Amino acid sequence: MTRDELAAFDEAVVESVAAERDVSTERLTDVVRTHQANVRDLPGVEDIVYEWRNYFHRDPLVGRTDGAYYLALPAHVWEEFTDDLALGDAESAALLAVHDAQARAAPGDAGVETARLDTDAALVLTRP
Repeated sequence: MTRDELAAFDEAVVESVAAERDVSTERLTDVVRTHQANVRDLPGVEDIVYEWRNYFHRDPLVGRTDGAYYLALPAHVWEEFTDDLALGDAESAALLAVHDAQARAAPGDAGVETARLDTDAALVLTRP
C-alpha cells in the first residue's frame, strides 16, 4: 500500500506556515501534495534520494523514518521544483518554509541533524 503524499507532513505545521506566509492552507496543501507526487512520478523518491546521496559532496540525508526522508540540500535544488510547479514568489517561499518547519519538527526517532538546516535548504519526502 502506498502512503499518502502528505503522510510526512503535520497538518498543524502546514497551517502555521500558511498563516505566517499569507497563503491559504488549502493552496499550500495542494502545492505540497503536487510536489510530492511529482517526485514520486519522476524519478521516484528512493531514486532521487540515492542520486543526491551520490552526487553531492556532503550527504544530504540528515534523518529518516520508515515514512519519510529528511534532507538538507543546496538551495538551488529547489529552483527546479518551484519552476516546474510554476509558483510565484510567495508560494515558493511558503513551500520551502513548510519543508523547513516540518524537518525541524521531525520526530525524535528521525535523528534529524537540525544544524544542517541552518545552512542548507530542508526537503522532506514522504516515502511511498
